[in-house]
Amino acid sequence: MRNMLGKLNLLFLLAMIICLFLSSCNQHTCKIYKNQSFEKICSIAYSNKKTFCIVLVDSTQDLSREYCLKSKDFIDTNKAIYNLVDINISSNEWYMKWLCPLSLPLTCVFSENGTLVDLIPGATKETFLYIAKAISDKKITNYHYPNRFKLSKCTAIPLLNQVLECKMDLDQGIYVPTVLSNSIDSLKYPYSFYWGIVGELMENDTVESKILARSMLELETPYYLQLYKNEFITAKKVLNPDFEINDEPNIRVDDNMVSLSDCNVGKNISFVIPIHNDGKYPLKILKIFTSCSCLNLVDHSEEFIISPHDSVMVGFNFRSEELGEVTRDVFITSNSINKPILYIKVLANIYWVLI
Repeated sequence: MRNMLGKLNLLFLLAMIICLFLSSCNQHTCKIYKNQSFEKICSIAYSNKKTFCIVLVDSTQDLSREYCLKSKDFIDTNKAIYNLVDINISSNEWYMKWLCPLSLPLTCVFSENGTLVDLIPGATKETFLYIAKAISDKKITNYHYPNRFKLSKCTAIPLLNQVLECKMDLDQGIYVPTVLSNSIDSLKYPYSFYWGIVGELMENDTVESKILARSMLELETPYYLQLYKNEFITAKKVLNPDFEINDEPNIRVDDNMVSLSDCNVGKNISFVIPIHNDGKYPLKILKIFTSCSCLNLVDHSEEFIISPHDSVMVGFNFRSEELGEVTRDVFITSNSINKPILYIKVLANIYWVLI
C-alpha cells in the first residue's frame, strides 16, 4: 500500500513538473520581445517551429507608439513570435541599412528558418490583417510596399534575402560570392556592395574589392552617406590606404538654432547662416531646403563649393502671417562626411505691431 502511494505521489509530482514546464514554454513563446538580436529570435522561432516578426519602430515617432498600443489587440502571439526593434539603438541600425525603409513602423515577417517572407508598413487595422495573412500563408501578400529600390515587393524580397544570407554568412567567417551577384546588379544600393567588399577582402582579392568600392562610391548621396557612413569609409580606405577622415569635407555652422527677434506679422526678417568647411577637400553644398514657404533662400539657391578651411554666408528671408511661437527648419545637403544632411532650427516669436 505504501509503495503504491509512493508511486502515486511520484506520478503526481512528475505531472506537476510537466505542467509547469509546458506553462513556462507557453509563456516563453507567447512573449512579445523587445530589441533582441536577430540570431536569438531566429533560434527561438526555429526551436518552436514558428513564424516570427521583426517590427522596426522609431520610439520618437507617434506612429510607432501607436503600433505598440494596437499590437496588444491585433497580434496573436500563439501563431508567431514578435520582436519590437527600436532603430535608435545602435545594435539595431543594420536593419535600416539592410532594408532602407521609406517609413516606420515596418513589420518584417520571417519563416521559422529565418527567410524574409513579407514586408508590411504602417500601423492600421489593414496592416495587422495582412500581417496575420502573411503569417498564416507564409507567402508575400499584395499589401503595398513602396521602396527606394523602385522594385515590386515580389522582386525585392528575394534579393534582400540574398543580402541577409551573405551578411549572416560573413558574420560566421563564410563568403560565397555568387550569393550577392543578383542583389548587387538589381538593388544597386551601398549595403550589397559593402558586404561584397568585406567578402573579397576576407579572400584577399584586392582587385575585386576595389572594383566594388568604386561602384559603391558612385552611389554616394547625402541620404546614403548619412545611413552608410562607416561603410563608405571602408570603401574609401580600400581605394586609398592613406585615407584620413579628418581630410574629408567637414561641414560646420556656428549654431544649430537661429532665434529671430522683432518679428511682426507680415514683416520681412533677413538673416544669414555662415557655413564652414573644416576639411582639407572641397565641400559641395548640393541643395538647401526649408520646411515652409515663409522661409526662403535669398541667394545660393544652386549647388556651390566651399573651399577647404573657408566659409560662405548664406542669406535667408523670413516672413510669417502667423502669431505666437513658430519653429521652422533648414536642411543643408552636402558631401560632408560628418553631417551629409545638416538640420538647423529657426525659432521666431511673431506678434502684432501696436500703433
